[in-house]
Amino acid sequence: MKPAARIAAVIEILAEMQAARDAGTLTGRQAEQWLRSSLQRRRYAGSGDRAAIGDLFWKSQRAAARIAWHLAALGAPSNPRNIVIAALVLIDKQILTLSELFSSDIAHAPAPLDKTEILLVEALEGRDLSDPGMPEHTVFEWPEWLMLDTKAGLGDRLTSELFAMMSEAPTDIRINPLNQLERRKLRDKLAGRGIKGHPTRLSPLGVRLEKRSRLENLPEWKAGLFDVQDEGSQIASMLCDARPGMQVADICTGAAGKSLVMAGNMQNKGRILALDPNAKRLEQGGVRLRRAGIHNVERKLVAEKWSNRSWRGKFDRVVVDAPCSGSGTWRRRVDAKWQLTAERLDQIKQTQLILLEKARAMVVPGGRIIYIICSVLASEGPQLIKQFLAKAPELECADIADIWADTVVKAGGGACPPTDNGLLQLLPNRDGTDGFFIAVIQARLR
Repeated sequence: MKPAARIAAVIEILAEMQAARDAGTLTGRQAEQWLRSSLQRRRYAGSGDRAAIGDLFWKSQRAAARIAWHLAALGAPSNPRNIVIAALVLIDKQILTLSELFSSDIAHAPAPLDKTEILLVEALEGRDLSDPGMPEHTVFEWPEWLMLDTKAGLGDRLTSELFAMMSEAPTDIRINPLNQLERRKLRDKLAGRGIKGHPTRLSPLGVRLEKRSRLENLPEWKAGLFDVQDEGSQIASMLCDARPGMQVADICTGAAGKSLVMAGNMQNKGRILALDPNAKRLEQGGVRLRRAGIHNVERKLVAEKWSNRSWRGKFDRVVVDAPCSGSGTWRRRVDAKWQLTAERLDQIKQTQLILLEKARAMVVPGGRIIYIICSVLASEGPQLIKQFLAKAPELECADIADIWADTVVKAGGGACPPTDNGLLQLLPNRDGTDGFFIAVIQARLR
């Protein structure tokens, strides 16, 4: 494909997304799915073509609010062609060659620029992507209605962390604790296959890759020696402090990412009851568990409104990997922030409280509830925990710094970031992880 055809492909993807938005069918389908679907239809596209299409597409997505601001300031409609034109001018600085790329003389190129578009290019020339006149939320590519909640969650780190959220997230892999493979040996094995990386700074289990790579066909992957998992999720799994012989409940287990780490730390001794209402996610978890050689995890499909009656007071650890805004991972799902609504967030917080109440009934005296969300919002992190504990006198927050020393540091990991009243917020700029909020809640002995 020629560069012009690649640009046309991005315009087409954005047009498909806009049509779905206008029809009310966009919500729930991620930008990555639109990109993947388009590339699958272009089987003639080589790896270089796919990389170039993806690069321009993600640039337009990561700068969506700022591009929209510029277009609105110039009185230009925010349509797919204008969005791509703005991205090429403001980000790639392709001004002199633009008329050559939008041409009827090149096969599969976008149509030539009309007079209005030529004027738009001229107006955009000399502008910076981030403009001093932009509102704060636009500069940060963040929903305006969430700014107060986010400020309450991030405090004086708001600017540095939201700027970090605007960049591409790294790819982390994690060794399988069962196989006793030292992560530096895994790093060296992968380097021998042309996949370079370095040990993660906080997690003693992780390796951060220098760039995204296809891993599924590697013999080390097939042998279950490693899996893909963000460093923050690795840390959250270790802070569950699951030990051999324990009874552990993993609520909303999803694809079993945290169960994989806990089962490895338990050396396949004891039991993990992995609950989820989504059969597809449970099956994905089953594939990962089998590949890792783990057999102490019992997967169970539950209804959306499930009963914990038969599991009351049975578990040493109850992990609540709760549904959340996902705001801590929006650098990976850049379009999800624009799909979240205030009504949906209120529903999510109600679900979080319901799940914490279920966990409260399931934990044994002296056991722990571990609440984990990939969010930087105060309302579903520290504020929600405070609300929950106000009605649970038999529970109290444990100090995560102590648990970190007993788990992460003891295994060779880095020092614990600052905590607030025993609660931990992992952050992309300060810690290099996704934005994870973690609370460890201790059930008092009666």
